[in-house]
Amino acid sequence: MTRVAFIASMCALVLATAVRARPREVSINQENPAGALAIVVNQANPVDGLTLGELRRIFMFDTQTWPNGRRITVVLRDKGQPERGEAIRLVCEMSEAEYDDHILFQTFRGSIGWGPRSIMSASAMLRFVFNAPGAIGYVPADQVEGTKVLRIDRLLPSNPGYPLRRGARGR
Repeated sequence: MTRVAFIASMCALVLATAVRARPREVSINQENPAGALAIVVNQANPVDGLTLGELRRIFMFDTQTWPNGRRITVVLRDKGQPERGEAIRLVCEMSEAEYDDHILFQTFRGSIGWGPRSIMSASAMLRFVFNAPGAIGYVPADQVEGTKVLRIDRLLPSNPGYPLRRGARGR
C-alpha cells in the first residue's frame, strides 16, 4: 500500500468515526469570550494548560509528543480561512505564507513526516479533536463543545489578558 493510499484510508476511517460520534457539550464556565480562539484537545489529554511558548513550539512542530508519549496532531483550518491566518499570527507570530514555508522546510529537512491536518469548519475541527486523543486545534471560544479547553499562560479564553484574542497581538 502506498503512503498516499494509507493516509487516505486513515482519513476515511477518522471521518467515518467522527460522523458517528456526538460530542458532549463542555462549558468554559465564564462570561462571553468574544473574539478569542480557544485551544482545544481531546478530553483524555492529560495536559490542562500550556504557556504561549509551549503552544508555539507545538504549532511549529518543535514539540511533537505529549508528556504521556502520544504523538501530537496539529489541526488547522483550511488554507484561506480567516481563522487559520489569525491563529498562525497569534500563536506563531508569522504570516500564513511564512508558516507554510516553515512547514515545507521542516518536511524537506526530515524533521516531520507531514504538516498539520487541514479541517474545513469549526464543527469538523471539534469532531476531529473529540475523536483523536493526540490532536490539538482551535475554534472560536463561543463554539467550544465536547473537547477540553486548554489554559494558555494560566488563562481561559474568557479571562482578561487571554493572549489568543483577535487584535491582542500584532505583527
